[in-house]
Amino acid sequence: MDYDGDGMLDLIVGDRNGNIHYYRRIAEAPITLTKEDDIVCAGVIIDVGGNSAPVCVDWDEDGNRDLLAGNEAGKVRLYINETIDTDPVYSSFTLIQSSGSDISRYRNCPQVYDMNQDGKKDLLCGANDYKIYFYENVGTNDAPVFAGSESIISTGYYGARFWIDDWNEDGLPDVLASNYNGYVQVYIQQFTGIEDEDTPVARMLLVNGNPFSSSVTITSDGFAGGTIAIYDISGRTVVSEPFSGSYLWSCSGVARGCYFAEVRDEQGSAAARLIKI
Repeated sequence: MDYDGDGMLDLIVGDRNGNIHYYRRIAEAPITLTKEDDIVCAGVIIDVGGNSAPVCVDWDEDGNRDLLAGNEAGKVRLYINETIDTDPVYSSFTLIQSSGSDISRYRNCPQVYDMNQDGKKDLLCGANDYKIYFYENVGTNDAPVFAGSESIISTGYYGARFWIDDWNEDGLPDVLASNYNGYVQVYIQQFTGIEDEDTPVARMLLVNGNPFSSSVTITSDGFAGGTIAIYDISGRTVVSEPFSGSYLWSCSGVARGCYFAEVRDEQGSAAARLIKI
């Protein structure tokens, strides 16, 4: 990846100690890299606590590249770049959550890709238990929210690591995976339809008075009941209540920012973005 925006591909490498190294390319022919200072946060070298697994992505779609890092404990850290790509600055991190709890997959190795091709970035995590887990983004592309996961691949041995690419150039994302055995496996994605499958009825949430300052009313089209959860931009649960078609969120004491409401019942879920000003 081009970490410094100079048009040449660089290397961002995690290590056993939990640090993240930056190798900057200074020439293309022959390929020449130079070791720069390790990546820092708030002026201190990043230490994620062992087995750092970094990946760079524009998480909030502000045009600047941010940093995700998995670690030995299984968490996924998010470092938001507060400046520009040519000189990234990180001052803090948050832990990525799913359904209100920190994602935790031992020796987590995250990647970001729009796996279901709905226009929103999803999160995938390779873990020490052989498996690769898929976290569908139920929020938006610029503020991802996750509500559960599913195992999509078992690599057959400890330490699942992977990359996503269109291996056979059919327009669908495929997965290249490896593990402690050292083999490289290729998983080709195939979409299969079900004959005479009923077309699901579209259901959605409606937000009355958005953006808002002290309260907002969330109603539904297609949900008679279920539960409503409201998450902040880091995926932490702010509200979890029964839902009966309409919900008034009184939030005068809640910080300004972006939130997501999700209504869920036995047939599925729908989400809406909330902006408190």
